Amino acid sequence: MDRRFLEAAQKGNIEELNDLIRSNGLILEEMALEGAGHTPLHVACVAGHLDFVRELLKLMPKFVEKVNAAGLGPLHITAAQGDVEIARELLRVGQHLCSVKGHERRIPLHYAIINGELDVMKVLLSASPESIEETTAREEIVLHLAGKNNWFEAVIMLVEHLKQHKKEQVINWQDNEGNTILHIAAAVQNFEASHAIPF
Repeated sequence: MDRRFLEAAQKGNIEELNDLIRSNGLILEEMALEGAGHTPLHVACVAGHLDFVRELLKLMPKFVEKVNAAGLGPLHITAAQGDVEIARELLRVGQHLCSVKGHERRIPLHYAIINGELDVMKVLLSASPESIEETTAREEIVLHLAGKNNWFEAVIMLVEHLKQHKKEQVINWQDNEGNTILHIAAAVQNFEASHAIPF
């Protein structure tokens, strides 16, 4: 990525963005054709510049689909950081972004849970209720990740979501080691979480 573009994205400088585009009308298209790597949208998401994100999405919405060399798309980054407003902005491009697989087949919801970002978790589940069933490369669902990271409140919210959507059977799903959420809750000695799981 052009150093000047990187700096504009880091600072959230829309004026600089427009200057760069005026000097090379194809610069965004050229970046979109590049392989894995950070796009200006990745950088703007990391830096939390909502207005810059909006501008980039108007100019080059396909950036939202790009996964960088670390296996992260813009929504993965935003979910991990807990930025609800940028998450909503990215999801305006399409709810399908909730299913973009990153490193170890993790979707944005997985990153929100790993980092305990419950507000973003709610936004992602609202946009894509079925994403609760997506598995990682280790066959973990979001409940496994919440249990492993000791996010009791997330476990309760996820169980409620499953009940509302008549998907209670998901509670008994096993990861690649044969563990259900109950096994994980017991292993991390989260007795509150184990009592919240209906059996």
